[in-house]
Amino acid sequence: MISTNIKSSHFKIENLFKSIFSDIPNTSIILNDTSVIIQHDDDSNQDAASIEITEANNIYIITYWDGYSLVEEEKSNNLVKSLKIFKRFSKKLAKNLTRFNKKP
Repeated sequence: MISTNIKSSHFKIENLFKSIFSDIPNTSIILNDTSVIIQHDDDSNQDAASIEITEANNIYIITYWDGYSLVEEEKSNNLVKSLKIFKRFSKKLAKNLTRFNKKP
């Protein structure tokens, strides 16, 4: 089946989440019909790191928030390109969570 929107891509996105974040504790995924959020569940940070892809009027907005000061946002009208950006941001988030959440 060809993915034409975020909802039809949920299975692919869930597998991406499992493959990238399986070894990273305190992460969760929220799947909605027009958006997906991967977030770090951090009680000490009200605005913890996250990635979000939203769909509105055939435009996909992908937002990366590092939990401190960096926000990156990209827009595309192509779902395949948007999912590639989402994957790149997911890897970036996983790398940062691994690096900054190490316990001494």
